[in-house]
Amino acid sequence: MSITLISCREVTEVPSDPIVFNPTPAAKEMVMAGAAPVVEVVIVGDPSSGSEWFINEGCNACHSTGADKIVGPGFAGIYDRGATRVGYSSSDDYIEASIRYPGEYIVEGYSNLMPASWEESEKQEIADIIAYLKTLK
Repeated sequence: MSITLISCREVTEVPSDPIVFNPTPAAKEMVMAGAAPVVEVVIVGDPSSGSEWFINEGCNACHSTGADKIVGPGFAGIYDRGATRVGYSSSDDYIEASIRYPGEYIVEGYSNLMPASWEESEKQEIADIIAYLKTLK
């Protein structure tokens, strides 16, 4: 008769460092009131994706990337001009509204011919096209 001894060794994992939550005073008040903290998501636009969107969606059929008028105004300097539009908080706001609701602001000398088919565009798509339009000087 033979006896086999098997040795077992307990392996313990080193615990990870605890996550520390340091809320701001406003967040503390919200949590104490039972509300969940609000997390703001910042979407960063990609100019190369915006350029692809510009071509794939047919924007280049009516808008040049220079100052030339085709059917609609040329987009050179659009981001700087957007900052001057009354009723909008920023160039980003103006450009997004112009894409989603093209009849909301009509540039003087142009007709409302832009299709209203991008109202439901994803926020990332809008951020990408705005990032692209910022590059057109």
